[in-house]
Amino acid sequence: MDSKKTTPSQENYVEWIYRMSAEGPVRPALLAEKLGVKRPSATRAVASLVKKGLVSHKPYGEIVLTPDGEALGRAIVRRDECLTALLVRVLGMEPEQADPEVHRLEHVLSDDVLERLEVLVAFASSSEAWLRRLHLRIANSRLDSSSQGAFQAGRSDIHQGAPSEKGC
Repeated sequence: MDSKKTTPSQENYVEWIYRMSAEGPVRPALLAEKLGVKRPSATRAVASLVKKGLVSHKPYGEIVLTPDGEALGRAIVRRDECLTALLVRVLGMEPEQADPEVHRLEHVLSDDVLERLEVLVAFASSSEAWLRRLHLRIANSRLDSSSQGAFQAGRSDIHQGAPSEKGC
């Protein structure tokens, strides 16, 4: 078993420790407040991160990310920023609607998919005209549910068991 494997909950703690440490020392009470949990819950979570080698923390002291923890925090923030840009800027979702989706997706996204999404977001963001057309198409598809097209969730050829172009 990989002792570095983290749960989505642990990743959330690392992300917030990473974000908060840019503004000053991070203490368990402040972390608990930021995450909306009770202090004992935050203390237990921090202890699990200590065991994984992602943070260091002495009783009554600040929480400090280790180099591995900092790398994980940076990676999670990168995923968060890319997914937020994709859902808000490219797909036109409201930030408060996109936020819970981002927090679910950021824990399951592979590095390969992330890199491709970053290219897509950069491409889409480089053309306001393209974005306007996309947003118009999204708005129209919501008005006319019969125009779902070939990529209707779960109903495309690939989802129905048809072989892909790669022969899978």
